[in-house]
Amino acid sequence: MVRVTNLLDPLLRRPFGIHRVCQESDNHKGHPTCMEILYRIIGKGTLMLSEKEKGEEIDLIGPLGNGFNLKQNFKTAIIVAGGIGVAPLFSLTKVLKKAEGSRLRQKNLIVFIGGKTREDILCVKDFKRVGAKVEVSTEDGSVGTKGIVTDLLQNFLSDSSPSKTQDLMLFACGPSLMLRTVSEIASSQNIPCQISLENKMACGVGACLGCSIPTKVKKAGNSETSYQRVCKEGPVFDSTTILWNQENFIE
Repeated sequence: MVRVTNLLDPLLRRPFGIHRVCQESDNHKGHPTCMEILYRIIGKGTLMLSEKEKGEEIDLIGPLGNGFNLKQNFKTAIIVAGGIGVAPLFSLTKVLKKAEGSRLRQKNLIVFIGGKTREDILCVKDFKRVGAKVEVSTEDGSVGTKGIVTDLLQNFLSDSSPSKTQDLMLFACGPSLMLRTVSEIASSQNIPCQISLENKMACGVGACLGCSIPTKVKKAGNSETSYQRVCKEGPVFDSTTILWNQENFIE
């Protein structure tokens, strides 16, 4: 949660996913360790953030919430990113590919990136640099395949034999409509899927309840609706627990 100004307007912090954690080996411009945030200017807050100068201090709180669960067994990670949703997914790929001495090291990485135009396609070279196979789609056809990114996912699964879909794990971040479609595809193929939501947040620590979403939980053998906070219980959720048909996800 980043405070973009010491003034009262805008008052609230802005939520961002951690894009990259640089290590000493990365030789990041003389700094031994650093954290990178990837963002797009879409309003007053992000505009003010973009006007920060080198060396200027930024007040932030984090890391917060819960991340991706990598304890499950899978051989291939399929990552679906919509627009700026690539931000937290890049750090995920680095963990999956470069965890030294870990079982994560042997993962195959397939990344599907989608956007409306060429300008919405980000980090392709970065994903390829860590060894991922990358496919791109744009709605206007300006780069990659013309269409939406979930079509790339559907086509890949349709062309794969049943044996190749048994050891998959889906990870996705992007607009809620895209995430809903990814969840439906995963459910139809019985593939586990983890969703990182991009909801607006006010406090970021679970106090205000402003980012709560409807989920289903099992109690005494029955499914019940329970509201969970994206900033606290999330932002990553098992896709099967999210109730997508509620008003929280109407765009």
